[in-house]
Amino acid sequence: MRLRVLRRTEQDLHMLKTLVVGAAASLALMTSNAVADGMPRRAAKAPGVVCCEPNWTGFYIGVGIGGAFTTHEHSAKFIEEKKDYYGETVVDVFKLWDVDGGRSHAFGTVTVGYDHQFRGHWVAGLFADYDFGNGKSHSRLGLIEDADFHVSHEHNRAWSIGGRLGFLSSPSTLLFLSTGWTQVSVDRDVSFWFDGTQHRHSFDKERDGWFIGAGIETQLGWLHSGLSLRGEYRFTRLDDDHRKLTLGEGYECAYSCMVAQRLEFDHDIDVHSVRVVLAYKFGRREAIAPLK
Repeated sequence: MRLRVLRRTEQDLHMLKTLVVGAAASLALMTSNAVADGMPRRAAKAPGVVCCEPNWTGFYIGVGIGGAFTTHEHSAKFIEEKKDYYGETVVDVFKLWDVDGGRSHAFGTVTVGYDHQFRGHWVAGLFADYDFGNGKSHSRLGLIEDADFHVSHEHNRAWSIGGRLGFLSSPSTLLFLSTGWTQVSVDRDVSFWFDGTQHRHSFDKERDGWFIGAGIETQLGWLHSGLSLRGEYRFTRLDDDHRKLTLGEGYECAYSCMVAQRLEFDHDIDVHSVRVVLAYKFGRREAIAPLK
């Protein structure tokens, strides 16, 4: 019996030594890996619980629709210059019209851009938009000094390049302000009868301008699809357009003077627009953040 106890004790001691040696070897292996990774020789802490939150950094593309209300301020005046025999010049100016008007139209839009999220709750980005859709208007100003004037306007397309800065009111909702440069294709036609002759003139031009806006964007989160829905209002001011149209130049024998006649047109455009865009963002949909 004593021999069996001694043998059992020796077996237990051998097993205990094996466990101690194995544990020591494992501890030495983990310590060597930590030192190799540049970590201090200390006990590793258990990893904290992590969660996922929306990530706003990345490139995106989008398509949408919108509506715009365009206001026109256009005026015209008739100018006659007379230069007499002695070189003195007399200028007569007659205002023909000074009217305001507006017209609404729908448009489609496509956009590309890049956003960068920084300091947790802030997002800054750059974007480029292309708007398409015709906005037409036609007006008859009536008889002015025996001349029957007709004016028509048409907006064909617009380019915009800008930036935006926003604040995350929640991890998936962005409130932002935008500003930038825009160029709008404007076709303007003026027709009238003057001195028994019909005149038709087209003032087509790519009008430059600037815009400011404000909007809200929310990530939809459908199966981590990367889709977001954006709504934005913009105010656009285009550069003033001033044109001159020479009607005629000649010599009047009765008064012994040179006479030059011309028309001058001024056209100002402001645009109020709203747009809704469905955007798709490339890259990682979510960022990993530890729970505190």
